[in-house]
Amino acid sequence: MTRRSRDRGLRARWWSAARADDRGSAAAELVVLTVVSFLFVSVVIFAGKMNVSSAHVEAAARSAARTISLARNPGSAVDEAREQASSIVDEGSEFCTDMGFDYAIGEEQVTVEITCNVDLSEATLAELPGSLPVSADATESIDRYRERT
Repeated sequence: MTRRSRDRGLRARWWSAARADDRGSAAAELVVLTVVSFLFVSVVIFAGKMNVSSAHVEAAARSAARTISLARNPGSAVDEAREQASSIVDEGSEFCTDMGFDYAIGEEQVTVEITCNVDLSEATLAELPGSLPVSADATESIDRYRERT
């Protein structure tokens, strides 16, 4: 046996051994790709739901501040504004499990702050415990030219 034929034999055995070690790698790559894809989709869904809940809270704060600022007696419109904000954020849903409502009525303006807790198990595809607070505030000028009685 010559040195050249012996080297070919060694290379052939090494090549076949290297190819044999690749068996099952496609299945492993598929598993990794599936997990990464699932995590990516979960993050996109979570970001979308948090964005929607934030938009609802902002709309509720603006609406409540506007309702109070347009009332003849701003102090008496607080309960109506709170109910209106609660219906806008849909209190008790996955977007807002409970709502905090805080307001300040000044001489010239009204400020309303609304805080909601978003249930994380409903906002993601996974069963995560806990909640994440989302808050917004809005300020409206009191309408000086509204009809007074």
